[in-house]
Amino acid sequence: MKKILLFSFLTYFSVLGLFAQNLSLENSYGAVGNGDTIVMASTNNSAVFAIGINVKNSNSKAIAVWVKKTELQIVPGSENYFCWAQCYLPSTYVSPDSILIKGNGVAVDFSGDYDSQGNVGASYIMYTFFDKNNPTDSVAFVVKYLAGSGVGIEETTPQAEVSNLFPNPAKNIVSINYDLKGATNARLEIRNILGSVVKVVEINESKGTVKVDVSDLTNGVYFYSFIVDEQVITAKKLVIQN
Repeated sequence: MKKILLFSFLTYFSVLGLFAQNLSLENSYGAVGNGDTIVMASTNNSAVFAIGINVKNSNSKAIAVWVKKTELQIVPGSENYFCWAQCYLPSTYVSPDSILIKGNGVAVDFSGDYDSQGNVGASYIMYTFFDKNNPTDSVAFVVKYLAGSGVGIEETTPQAEVSNLFPNPAKNIVSINYDLKGATNARLEIRNILGSVVKVVEINESKGTVKVDVSDLTNGVYFYSFIVDEQVITAKKLVIQN
């Protein structure tokens, strides 16, 4: 298998300090921000990826932590699973088991595994770590698994153009500019940190600006995806600060 390239695109928002929590993430490159996207890419059509993440508990008391997997977009024919305390079948989306992270301790037991099985394209998977007794104490990141040659990936991806959602952080209204470039359907989805969809906006025009009222969302970290012809064009973090 050709060399796998690992890129971590980290976006820092100073306002995240307003949302106190005990759990945080890190990998071998350093801190991974709540809501960050990590890209794992290989030109090998049959690439197999495994991403490791450490989960830190800044509380002086121990916390039992579960993991939830949310498939934002999956390439047909590929396979994925995750390990937390033990490795689970691809059909498992919430870990049956928790890991007790000691006060001020670190758990190094997570692995997100992805096998393209010869299928070219990009899959987006969100992993959320949470205290089952206090789900608001949670932290998540998205992995974009990208397998296959650049030409093959270009051919299977809609050529729509999409801006970042703005303003971000947001209070009342967020906007996103887009041009579908001939695509037939699109939508904007916003999910909370546990992966549940909280807003869906269908796109009815081929080009323009979508405005979304987010004043009803509580403060915190969310994820938005712009989906064109059932393929995720972008998946990024949205911070709500009312």
